[in-house]
Amino acid sequence: MPPARSYNSIDMKKRLLIWDIAGAALVGMAGCAQLKKPAAQVRAVPAGVRFDQVGSVSLYPGEPCTSQIMFNFRSAGSTVWLGAPKHETKILTDAAKNNERVHISGKWRRGGVSNCSYVEVTSAEIRR
Repeated sequence: MPPARSYNSIDMKKRLLIWDIAGAALVGMAGCAQLKKPAAQVRAVPAGVRFDQVGSVSLYPGEPCTSQIMFNFRSAGSTVWLGAPKHETKILTDAAKNNERVHISGKWRRGGVSNCSYVEVTSAEIRR
């Protein structure tokens, strides 16, 4: 009878090892999973209204509702989408990379899709 007892002990060790490896693999896969960022809250504002605020800017992480949107602008607890011409795009890109605050002036515009409002930047200035 003693050989049966050692067989059970070895069998249990193998099972525990397999479960440990499986658990580690699951933890590893969960750690690599990409988290989806929540969609930015966009305010519906009539087109043509002036925009003038100071805040922080980041590159737009997803697929915008119109091709002009390239940045998220955060100020006073809200997020606004920005589209900018070449000169202002360089300023905003540098501000996003260096985590600097910016003063944005522009006008509200509507994209082709409903509920797609963004600010067309006319002036961008880094605040130090």
